Amino acid sequence: MEVSIINQKNIDASIKNLEVEMGQLVKQLASNHKGTLTANTKHNPKEQCNAINVKRKEKNVHCDG
Repeated sequence: MEVSIINQKNIDASIKNLEVEMGQLVKQLASNHKGTLTANTKHNPKEQCNAINVKRKEKNVHCDG
């Protein structure tokens, strides 16, 4: 019985931690500017590719650069 109570307390603490982390993620996502690219874009110094393919709402959009 005591082990069961300890396990339940551990589960409750884990759920609370997940709730806090989810809240932090929501705040971070809400602060991102809509319509901008994320920070993991890379500069293309050799200009090997001059086209961008974007998939939006089940439609492919092709833009030549």
